[in-house]
Amino acid sequence: MKVFTLAGLRALATTMLAASLLAACGGGGSNAGACVSGSAAVCAGDNSTPATPAPVASTGSDAVANVCTADGMKAFTRAYLDEVYLWYGEIPAVNAASYSNLDDYFYALLTPQLDATGQLKDRFSFVVSSADADSLLTGNNIGYGVRWETDAQGRQRVAFVDAGSPALAAGLVRGGELVQVLTPGASWFPNALATITFTYRDAPGGLARSITLTSAPVQEDPVPLVQTLTSGAGRKVAYLLFNAHTSGAQDQLIPAVQSAQAAGVQDLVLDLRYNGGGYLYTAMTLGSMIASSAADGRVFEQLRFNDKRGADTEASTTYFSGAVQYGEPGSPEGTLLPRLALPRVFVLTTGGTCSASEAVINSLRGVGVEVVIIGGTTCGKPYGFSRRDNCGTAYFPIEFQGVNAVGFGDYASGFAPTCSLPDDFDHALGNQSERLLSAALKYIDTGACPAPTAAAPLSSRSMSTAPQSTSMRGKVLLPPRR
Repeated sequence: MKVFTLAGLRALATTMLAASLLAACGGGGSNAGACVSGSAAVCAGDNSTPATPAPVASTGSDAVANVCTADGMKAFTRAYLDEVYLWYGEIPAVNAASYSNLDDYFYALLTPQLDATGQLKDRFSFVVSSADADSLLTGNNIGYGVRWETDAQGRQRVAFVDAGSPALAAGLVRGGELVQVLTPGASWFPNALATITFTYRDAPGGLARSITLTSAPVQEDPVPLVQTLTSGAGRKVAYLLFNAHTSGAQDQLIPAVQSAQAAGVQDLVLDLRYNGGGYLYTAMTLGSMIASSAADGRVFEQLRFNDKRGADTEASTTYFSGAVQYGEPGSPEGTLLPRLALPRVFVLTTGGTCSASEAVINSLRGVGVEVVIIGGTTCGKPYGFSRRDNCGTAYFPIEFQGVNAVGFGDYASGFAPTCSLPDDFDHALGNQSERLLSAALKYIDTGACPAPTAAAPLSSRSMSTAPQSTSMRGKVLLPPRR
């Protein structure tokens, strides 16, 4: 199966792109990029004034920006990381001339240090084309519309199929098994016109058949399912499947929570198992709608930048609020938010639950909301980045670590589940018999987890959370994400 090389796109990130929360972002200086505070905009580098190359040791990235030669782009890359990278002091000494590929040079500059789990400390920074970066932030791409995950037996299974996608039209459904890819060198996420042929079973053990998909525009739905359920003991429970903190997700989350509030739900099951993150302002809005008004004015998250950027750290604190703070078309700034005012929330997770999704968990715990995690350990990304464009390339080096109201942000090993259970590909998402949702409903009624189920081995978890060698940095089997 083709390994996708759009640079660590999901567990990375996917993530917070929280510089859109700041009045200024990027690497500093006049060319740092345009950021619109209070909107879904991200940093878009100002490429209007080409500059003259200068020695990296004595100038910042603005002095070498927009010099779109191989040497100029490498000079910009090194200078930009020296300014904004959270671990700039750990950048290894490498010879730029020995790298003919800009991507390889970028990854060679990232810290080689390991964290307490034995994984690379920075397995999240990435670089992609500006066009691919645009698709990551909107959920709009040219692809096939299918997400694969690995089950406990090591089989590739359909986890999710996008509405209106080529995969849905071909009959792919959750739980289907990928047997073999027949198109040499094919990518599941081409973001361009392409085809892929593979053999497929509707379920393990079923009859295999050959399928050819042709890529087409696919718009990811960040909130594909909202419903009200009744637990065995008669409690009203809202189930909300939230797949991505993309631009526009806030406009869908607000009416989803309004419907749950109108139904008088007593509990919320928030399904983040495939949510790799995205805009931090969306996470802040979601957390505010879950918490009560008692949390208003308390810290949702503070971003801590490197020691060269003390002013950015001081300006970066975000807060719980009863109103929209960063507007989208359907929810302008100041729009009053529905409040579930829940003392606890149930979150369904896997290794693909990452970044802004983890910020929801951490920030709610910071203001005393009980978060019951059901599923697998999350990816472990308390870090985030802004976007900086140069010469048609979008840079996303890790720039900050986020902490909650009590100053906690050390979860690089992920959040461990309260009830440890592997994903269930044999039931539809939202089905009350689906393993993770069923466990949440049981816990709601009894305060206890179901009988233990053997967790999936590391090799069957999200590839984006597996230990990575330096050579595997930025290479994942998963779809492009923030």
